This record gives sequence, structure tokens and C-alpha cells, in this order.
Amino acid sequence: MLGKTPGAKKVTPDGYTYLNPLEFPKLFAPDIPHDQAVFASRSQVLAASSVFKTPLAAAAWRTKRSWGIVAGADQIIDPDLERWYYARAKSKTFEIPGASYSVHVSHRKEVAEVITRAARSFEQ
Repeated sequence: MLGKTPGAKKVTPDGYTYLNPLEFPKLFAPDIPHDQAVFASRSQVLAASSVFKTPLAAAAWRTKRSWGIVAGADQIIDPDLERWYYARAKSKTFEIPGASYSVHVSHRKEVAEVITRAARSFEQ
């Protein structure tokens, strides 16, 4: 989705990526308090742009059970792409309508419930 927001993704001269701090609250965290989103924008850990192009040698989801949460209003990863990833991995999938990419902050209880369900599935 970032392709729809020109200038949102920035790249440093040495090849690290980050989100434009001015766009961050609107794109990454529109459903958390603004002050918290601004703090998160200033706390970004830059990622080497090469990681987005490096093929995986082995995908864990091919041999391990997986769970996924579709953030229904995600503006960083298209929710349809999230659904496709989880379907391909045969993940147990949960959807949280209206949630942004920051779903782990804005919908803590629902995310904790998914984690608990996943953990308990190993007890059986």
C-alpha cells in the first residue's frame, strides 16, 4: 500500500528504510493515540532495504503451524495480501476489522487472545 503514498518510505544514503515521520501516524498507527504514534515514529528501527529483496531459503510455515492476524485497515500491508499470505501458509487466521498495522497496540486484548489460543494449541 505504501506505493499509494509517494514519499512515505524513505531510504538513507547507505540503504536503510524507514517511514517518513510525518506520514507515520496516519499510515502506521492511525488507531492509537497521536502522541503514542508520534513517539513510535521517532523510535523506528531502520531496516536494510536488501531484506525486502532477499529470498528465503526455507519458510517455517511449510513445516510448522502458524497463526495470523489480518489488520482490516492496514495501510502498510494490504489486508488482501495478508489474507493471501495466511491462506498460502494454511495459518489459523483471525481478522480485526478497522485495525491498523499497529494492531498489537490498538487491539491488545484481541491480539493477546490469539497468542493465548496459539500457545494452548500446543498443550493438546
